[in-house]
Amino acid sequence: MADVVDLTDVPRPPRAWVAIAGWTAVAVVVALILSASNDLRPRTALPGAIVWYYSLGVLVWLACALDGRFELWRQARRRILLAHVGGGLLALGVWMAAMISIARLAIGPRYWNAVFGDWWMFQLMSNAMVYAAGVGIGLMVRSWDRERARERRQAQLEVSTREAELTAIKAQLQPHFLFNALNSIVALIEHDPQEARQMLIRLSSLLHGVFDRMEEPLVPLDRELEMIEEYLNIERIRFGDRMTFSIDAERAARRTAIPPFLLQPLVENAVKHGIEPSSRPAAVGITVRLDGGRLRLAVADTGSVVNGAQPVGQGRGLALTRQRLESVYGAQAFTMRTEHDVSGFTVILDLPIDTHVV
Repeated sequence: MADVVDLTDVPRPPRAWVAIAGWTAVAVVVALILSASNDLRPRTALPGAIVWYYSLGVLVWLACALDGRFELWRQARRRILLAHVGGGLLALGVWMAAMISIARLAIGPRYWNAVFGDWWMFQLMSNAMVYAAGVGIGLMVRSWDRERARERRQAQLEVSTREAELTAIKAQLQPHFLFNALNSIVALIEHDPQEARQMLIRLSSLLHGVFDRMEEPLVPLDRELEMIEEYLNIERIRFGDRMTFSIDAERAARRTAIPPFLLQPLVENAVKHGIEPSSRPAAVGITVRLDGGRLRLAVADTGSVVNGAQPVGQGRGLALTRQRLESVYGAQAFTMRTEHDVSGFTVILDLPIDTHVV
């Protein structure tokens, strides 16, 4: 089947734990650097580094949350850049003042030499880069989430639209088939009531199994051909010797699956335009073949060309079939063409194979 959309999410660890693990790793690395370059024990440097970078992580989260809350991503790039640069400078200034106060309380008067010393400018710049990188990664993740959500909404919309279209087409197919069969019975009532009665019995038996299958997405082709044969037998009662039919389907092809009622409008079209207006005997032929990984179906009649007139080939049955195929397979997955010559009119379908038998 074409255009299959996977709407399932790939399992992933919770984002909060990933963020905590990342900031913890940064804090541990910085604590080891401080221990190696200063007179600080790891047990003293590590808590301070954790507080340092966890608080920086909170600022990064807050910046990303505000970006989403005010939908800055909808603005022009220049405005986005100015907003994040201005907000980042303000946040880093407040954060730096808070970290200096905490270091003074934790270490004492020599906090500056122990933590900052001659490297304060380098630390300020490196922390600004860490903040910018964190915000950049957070915004990229949020952008990916928005794109994924948009794709899911679009896919769900396409699925809903396709289901609605298919439901509408099915609703048209049922009366289309029924009206054709009833018209055949009406034509017999006046001059052959006994045959009309036989047709009603056949029609009742046929409808019993037909309309229940309309709710199934796919049915075995073999079952569809059995229904077509029953329908043609009903029509043969009406036309008598003027109509013959044949069904030639490969055994392997009969095991493939197709949408229910797919061939019915084409067969009705052949009877209506090929058999009914013809004064001479005519035939309806259905052939099914597997060819190169595709399913090829043809519905032909030998009576469509009467007195040199060419059939239009754009009837309701063909329109319904094309809409049905587009809804089920997608416009690019199938081909449907018509051929007409001195021997009659043929509709040919070329479909992807679905061996899933319902």
